[in-house]
Formats: sequence, structure tokens, C-alpha cells
Amino acid sequence: MNKMTLAAAAACTVCATSYAETNDAETATAELPRVVVEASRTGKTAADIPTSVLVLDRSDIESSGAKSLAELFERKMPSLNITRTGAGNPALTQVAMRGWGENGFGRTLVMVDGRRLNFADMSAPMLSQIDLGSVQRIEVLHGSQCVLHGDAASAGAINVVTGPDDYDEHGRAEAHVGSRGTYGAGASFRGGDQESGVKYWANAAWDHSDGYRDNGGWQTWNAGGGLKKEWENGSFLRVDSFFNDSDYGLPGYLQASEWKTHRSSTATPGDWYRRRTAGANLSMEGVASEEVRLRLDAGVSRSKMKTRSHFTGSYTDYDPNNFWAPANVTWSDDFRQCYDLWSFDVTPQLMYDTEAFGLGSEFVSGASYRHDRLHGRTRDGMYYLPDFWGSSGITGSKYEYTRSTMAFFAQETLHLCETVAIEGGGRYQRAWDENTSLVSPRRVSDMYAADAALLFTPFDDFKSYVRFSRFFRSPFLDENPYANYKAQEILRPETGWSVNAGFDWKIGYGLSTFADLFYTKTNHEILYDKFFWGTNVNAPCHVVREGFSLGASWEREKTAGVTVAYTFVDAEFDGGVYDGKDVPMAPESTLVASGRVWIWDECFVFGGYRFVSSRRAYSDFMNEGDRLSSYSLFNIGVQYAPDFLKGLKATFSIDNLLDRHYADCSVRGTAGQEVYYPAAGRTVMFSIGYEF
Repeated sequence: MNKMTLAAAAACTVCATSYAETNDAETATAELPRVVVEASRTGKTAADIPTSVLVLDRSDIESSGAKSLAELFERKMPSLNITRTGAGNPALTQVAMRGWGENGFGRTLVMVDGRRLNFADMSAPMLSQIDLGSVQRIEVLHGSQCVLHGDAASAGAINVVTGPDDYDEHGRAEAHVGSRGTYGAGASFRGGDQESGVKYWANAAWDHSDGYRDNGGWQTWNAGGGLKKEWENGSFLRVDSFFNDSDYGLPGYLQASEWKTHRSSTATPGDWYRRRTAGANLSMEGVASEEVRLRLDAGVSRSKMKTRSHFTGSYTDYDPNNFWAPANVTWSDDFRQCYDLWSFDVTPQLMYDTEAFGLGSEFVSGASYRHDRLHGRTRDGMYYLPDFWGSSGITGSKYEYTRSTMAFFAQETLHLCETVAIEGGGRYQRAWDENTSLVSPRRVSDMYAADAALLFTPFDDFKSYVRFSRFFRSPFLDENPYANYKAQEILRPETGWSVNAGFDWKIGYGLSTFADLFYTKTNHEILYDKFFWGTNVNAPCHVVREGFSLGASWEREKTAGVTVAYTFVDAEFDGGVYDGKDVPMAPESTLVASGRVWIWDECFVFGGYRFVSSRRAYSDFMNEGDRLSSYSLFNIGVQYAPDFLKGLKATFSIDNLLDRHYADCSVRGTAGQEVYYPAAGRTVMFSIGYEF
């Protein structure tokens, strides 16, 4: 607790100093365009939302030099905990917020144009589905968003926007090549006809890499597009579709002695994974009057997965045909699995903007229905040589998991005056789960979420807020507890509450600053505990996370820009056998700094730094094993956009500049030793693109 107190005091000192220095000089207020945060679902801007909101626009994305969404998050977002298990493979990247470690991706909702990227099973959202070149902006909302978005948003939400903001025609083509057989290309086009009110967009991308590690290569294909019809009164109809094909190797973990000396090797040369996902979405909004709008969102998707894992080993047995003499037996296990995951959701909602008791009122209410069905089969071939007991052979099984949820939600915002607003809302959700492989195959769960917030905006481009939230999360469809090698029952949903307070201030002259403090407490948190309790379990105690984020940025056009941000989180178990122990894979400190300097009007150099403190290994709830070491990474690059050929951009970048030898994550094994997932070494990338 002392660490939190000292850190919070330091944050307050920085903020107070910034405030004093700014008031000593007359500053001009920055005039910023009104950009609606689509993740708000209510047409609000970042300044209207009583929580910490970060919006990265196209300029921020291009100046970062990142080639994937995972790279962008690492370079720009200290509040995100990035975990990679594929040494640079964006498809094997997990994103979490605010001190959640293992399976933290299940508490951070990732969306593309409002469409959920989170799967209903234990697979992390596949960030490789998103071609960064087609992204217009990224919205990051910190803190629970369960009231409006439901499951998987207890820590926050990220929305990636790809649709056009205007009717102007824009096109982009890009190709890149880099270290270790990495190359790819992408193209996108968007435009519209203002007279008819029609907008359209399309994008496609392909990426290939041999990977940093043996059997660590990947290949992804992405395609998407849509149409949007707008009417003069504000009504619209939008349809879009998407496709992703990801095929990659699974290099797996290494023992401590292996990854320190042969970090690019693999112990699983034959393991692979392939996932194809496709779907379509519909959104329509009708303006019934100046006060009333009606909206309907619906989507359907199918994800088909295939995977193979191959294991080998040996042991000593006794030969019944040779007087029970000891004999060495080698074995191999060829495990294959395939499944289909179908998802369908529909959300009608009513938005009512009027006056209540003489106060400005913004009200939204709606209902949400979602159905997920996962059905698949496994094939397990076990072979022994010599086979004394006739145990060699092939076995298989089939399984089916389904979940239907029905929810009702409402949120009210009252403007008490021009500078003060209060917000309150709630959500009730019932889930019907069925899992045919369990001893107790069915469960009905009732959950609810709530928000209460105060927003204070005393002058332009400044907001401060206090927010209280209650949240929930349902277990993944295949997140089950086991005992005696048999899945037992569907886990209880985890619940909790959080409070956060902070401010966001765009001071002027290109300078802005922010700070956000938070406290979160969860109950029945779902853990993967292989030692004390079995496997997936509801935690026997509360889990507390407290911390803060703060930062500042400055940018002067065609001159220079710099951003510095820091996040501190103290995540511990509160009570039970793990009382006072650190939450695994939750770093205490994350520092990010990035900047660019213009050499001349056509060229700038950019660079960045990221520090992540040491962490406990996955499943090390007793904190008995070695900590995963902290690491510092530097990146640097240059971008050139010649005036003689408008639209052309060439970028050269180096990631992990000093070739730092580190591991992305570690897992404490049942033998009491940690195994490691090595990170990628120095990576060089060159890209060239043309926009028109």
C-alpha cells in the first residue's frame, strides 16, 4: 500500500506542477475537431465520456512506424499489458489492461467498427485480423464498459475504426520487406457520393514471415469492406463484411537453459494452428424526431480452427516377455483438433435526447441477444515402441458448447449545468450455458453491471471525472475445471467493482496531459491454477488492483513531437491461501516514450522506448518461482515523403534496436521450474506506400 501512496503522490506533484506552469503563461486553447467515439454507442466525443479515453488518429499511427496493431500498442500504450507467445507473431499476441495477467484478454474488449473481435472460447482476439494500413483511428476506453457492451469489457474496451469519415475518395497501396523472410502488401480504398449519401470502402492485405524462432513463421490474409447510406436527417444504413485466414507454427516454450543459449530454437517443430474467420454486420439508425433515434446492430460470424500438437518422450517399463527385465520405451502422441465456432448477436436500442426537470438529458436503453455455439472433435494417436500392453492406437471425441445470453441495459446522462454532468446506468444479463463434456453440463447465471459517474468540464479542452462501476465476466465456453481427468461443472461468472478518477487537459501550443487513478476488486476471478486447485477455477479470495496512469505530450507541426506516459499497478490477492501474493504476469511499472523530429519538411526521424518491470510467471500464485526479468526496448526509424511525388511515403525502422535478449512471458510448470517464451531479436523493416 505504501508503494501506491508514494506513486500517487508523485503523480499529483507532476499534475500540479504542469497546472502551475501553464497558468504562468497565457495559453491559447487548441481548437480540435469533434470526433465521435464510436465505442461510446451514444455519439459522444472523448470530452463527453467520464473516463480515461485515448484516441489515436491516422497521423499518430503513421508517425509510430508500426506495421501491426500489436507493435502500435507497444509503442504508444503503457496502460496495455502486451504478452506475446510467438516471438513477434501478431496472431499470438494478448492484450490486457489494468493489472490483469493470465487470460487478461478476456477482460479487455477489442472491436473493429463496433464488431467484437473477442472469441467466445479461450482464444485471444486475433490482432492479425486488422490491417493497420486501413485503420482510420483507434479508440481506447479505460475502465469497465460492461453496461453498454456486456461481457469481456470489465477492464476496458478498444475500438478500431476503418470506415470513412467523409465522402472524399482515398486510396492506399503499401508493400514491406524485413528481417527473417518477412514481407507483405496491402491496399485499401474508400470514398463516396455526397449527393446520394453513399459511402463505400474496401481493404485487403497479406503478410508472411519465416519468424524469429524455428517453426515460428506465419501467413495471414485479410479482406473486408462495406457500404453506408446516409440521409439528410441523420439516419443511416450500414453493411460490412470481413474475412481472415491465419496460418502459423507454434514454436512453444523452452526450458531456462535452452532459451538463454538457443532462443530461436523450438521443442515443437511439428505443431501448427490455422484459423479462418468470416462474417457480416448490419447497423441501421433512424431519426424519429429531433429527440428520438432508434438503432439496430446485428452480426454473424463463423470461425473454423484446426491445430496439431506432437509430443515425444521415453520411460522405463518392464518387459513381460523377457522375465520382466527393465526396458526403455519410446512414445509419441499426435494430437489433432478441429472445431467450428458460430456467433450471432442483435442489439436494438433507443436514444432519447431531451430536457428533464429543466436539465439536458441523454438517455439510451436497449436489449441484446447473443448466441455462441462451438462444436468440434479431437483425434489422439498414441504409439509406444515396444508396445508391451497393446496400448497403441487412435482415440477421438466430440464435444459441443453453447451459450445464449439475453441482456437489458440503460444509461442516463444529466447535464446539471454547462460544466457539470452526472451519468448512471445498469445492465442485467442472463446466460444459459451447456457443455456436453461436463459432469454437470448446464448452468443458468444472472449477472448485472452498473455505472455512476461525475464529469466536470470547467473550461474548453479540460475534463475531470470520478466513476464507479460494477462489472462481470462469463467464463469462456471451454474454460472448465477438471478433477480426476474429468471436466466437472461450468464455472461461476466473475464479478467485481472499480472506481477511477482523473483528468485530461489539452493545454494549448500542442501540449496536453492526463492522469487517471483506479482501484479494482474482483470476486470469483477465474484462474488457471494447476498446482493447488486443479485447472480452471474460481479464485478462493478477492483480487485487488490499484494504480494510476499519467502522461504528457507535445507536438509542433513540421518541427518535433514527444510523448511520455507511465502506468503503475499493484495487483495482489486479498485473503485465502494466496493472501498478499502478486498476480502472475502483471507488471508493476510500464513506461513508454516516443517522439519524432523533422529534419526537413519532407523527412522526419522517429524513435521510442518501452520499459516493462519484472513479473511473476503464469500459474505462480504462491510466488515461489523466479520472476520474469524486466526489459527495456528501443526502436528507431525514418520516414520520407517527397514533395515532388505527393502521396509517396518510404519508411525504414529498427525494432529492439539493441537486440535485447528477453522473454515475453514464462509459465511455472508442475515440476516447480519455469519455462519461457523467448521474444524476437532485432528486427529491420522497410516499407513503401502510396496514397491518392
